[in-house]
This record gives sequence, C-alpha cells and structure tokens, in this order.
Amino acid sequence: MKCELLMIGTELLLGQIIDTNAAWAARVLAENGIDVYQKTTVGDNPQRIRAALAAALDRADAVITSGGLGPTEDDVTRDCIAELLGRPLEFREDLMRMLEARFKKLGAKMSENNRRQAFAPRGAVAIENPNGTAPGLIVEDGRGVVVSMPGVPHELQPMLTDSVIPYLRKKFGLAGVIHSRVLKVCGMGESRVDAAISDLILESANPTVGLLASPDAVRIRITAKADSVEAAEKLLDATEVKVQERLPGLVMGVGEQVTIEGVVDTLLRKKGWTLAVGGTPHAAELARRLAVINSPTFAGSILYKDAQLDRLSLKAFTENIGQGLRQSYDADCSLMIAGGKRKSIVYFATPGETVSWDVSIAGFDARSQTRLAVLALEYVRRHLTGVTPPNL
Repeated sequence: MKCELLMIGTELLLGQIIDTNAAWAARVLAENGIDVYQKTTVGDNPQRIRAALAAALDRADAVITSGGLGPTEDDVTRDCIAELLGRPLEFREDLMRMLEARFKKLGAKMSENNRRQAFAPRGAVAIENPNGTAPGLIVEDGRGVVVSMPGVPHELQPMLTDSVIPYLRKKFGLAGVIHSRVLKVCGMGESRVDAAISDLILESANPTVGLLASPDAVRIRITAKADSVEAAEKLLDATEVKVQERLPGLVMGVGEQVTIEGVVDTLLRKKGWTLAVGGTPHAAELARRLAVINSPTFAGSILYKDAQLDRLSLKAFTENIGQGLRQSYDADCSLMIAGGKRKSIVYFATPGETVSWDVSIAGFDARSQTRLAVLALEYVRRHLTGVTPPNL
C-alpha cells in the first residue's frame, strides 16, 4: 500500500511549531510495514486543504491527516473531508457521549463550540481519544482511506499506535515489518564515514544503508524489511557487522537514544572513576551535558573567563587548571576545554596519565559548543577504549 501524510496547521507553515508529528508518524508507520511516499504541509485554508487531500488521494491508498479537529472556527479538517468526498457532516450522538464523558473525567465544563467535535462525515468511523477531546476519524471511500487525527502529539501518538496502525494493517493485509537500527559515529565527518562504507550504501537492497549528519554524530541507519521483527533483526545484525568492520572502534553506540556523554559515563563507572570538568567558556556545553545526565561520576565543573590565550598559554592553562580541578572536587579525572583565537585544547587527566589534543574549533556559538563537547567526550571514549589512533 501507499500512504501519505497531510499535516494541517498554519502555525506549521509560519514556523511557530516544529512538526514533530510527521517525523514520529513516518518512523512508526515504517516500523509496521507501511511505506510513507510523501508528506504535505498545508495551512488552515479550506480550499488548499481540499486540494492537497484530493492530490494525495490520487497518489495513495491511505492518507493520514494531523490537525484541524478542534472546536474552533479554523478547525476545518472534518468539513473539508466531508465536502471533498461528498459525505455531509452529521451530528453523532455517540461522539457527543464520548465528549461528555471526557469532559466529566477532566472535571471541566464543555463549552458550546465543543459540539463541533460531535460532527463527522457520513459513514465515518470514530477513533476514541482518551488523551483529549477531539476524536479521530476514519473515512473509507472509493478514492481511498482518509484517517484524521488531532495535532497534539500526546493525543496523536497513542491514537496512531493503538488504533490506526492495527486498522491499516488489517485493512490492507499487511504482514511484514520495516525495522531500523541506528549506529552513531562521533568525531568523523559525513564524507569520511561515507568513504568507509560507500559500497554498502550503493549496493544495499535489503537491508538498505543510509547516512544522516548532525553536529552530535553521523547516524548510519540500517533498514530491513522482513516478515517479523526477529527476521529483520538477523538481517540488521549481518549488515552491522560489515559496518563495524569498516569503522573499527569508531561506532560510538547503537540506538537513537544513546549519547556520547552516556557512553563515557558508563566507561567511567566501570573503572570506578569520578570526573570534574572545566575550562574557558568553550566548555559550557560539555559541563551542561554531564550535569544533565545526573550521574555520580560527575563531580562538578568550573568555567574560567576567556582570556583569548595563545597556543603556549593554552597548554599551560589546561595543565595547571586540570590538576587543580581534580583536587578541588576530589575527582579521579579531569576533562578540560580551553579555547584560543583559532583553536582549542582538550586535556584529560586520569589517575595514571594525562593526554591532550588540539582541536581546530574555537567559536562560542551553539554549533561550535556542541562540536567541542562531542569531540572532547569522543577523545575520552577512544582513549578509554584503546582505539588507535585516538586523534580525530
């Protein structure tokens, strides 16, 4: 089957809200064997909504919409579906009872305009919304299936997983799954990772291999189609082995949720070491990341006023302050970032040795801060795991 997403809301086009629904829905649909071929975003304009919906139905077997099911005058999704498919809106007692029960549970008074949510295109199947007031709708038509859900993420997500996906899989006789695995590489640009695994990307069919770069990491996404998750995992395992062989010791972790700070924290825990961090303001993001994970391995941090030091004084600064950090926090290790005019130094001291690395990044902007923090932690990860050479 072919599926399309139609995201409705002027606030999305104005950039007032980031459309997290589309990315989340596309991923979950893919994991359940439902391919999304196109995504369209349209504002709260009835004419444009109808046009976008008509075009999507010409291309797809099922169109999933998000947004425009609320009680206000600009919530026109149900109206547009009714007009396009020639199914007049009808007042539904079952939807009204659903709304009344929801407001009663919330202990809130239902206003008159909420009655709009009790109307649905003729023949529509309602989808219960236990997390909000707007019920979802499924309309089966000769042109295709239209599934409409509210745009609030904590309402849309359970509705999609609990009701919509089971309906679509049964409706279209879908048995297989599309399953993905993400491998993260830090400290290497996308082009270098691509050079190492380009043949796997070009020659892959099932699983497929793709890259996505960000300041945090290069993500290597391996995606397999199979009859079951277990069968897909076996395909992913075989391809991951090939990727790991091309990038020995350079895959920082596996999974979207894994972070470089979490990996370093785990390595320090295994050694029973604590860590203090500091440096010039270039180390602010490093300190923030370690503070957020709230681990007992993180002893504390100190930032010093940036003096725009030259190369020699940077090295002296990191060595002197780095040792002082360990004493100040009674920590086993210290990690420093000191930035100059054109470069920075990363300094790492353990109970047995000290090492330092030059980094050609010295900015204070958010991207530079992220890159510096990630590079410093990746240096530490490689050093602690014995990856040779440690330099990036």
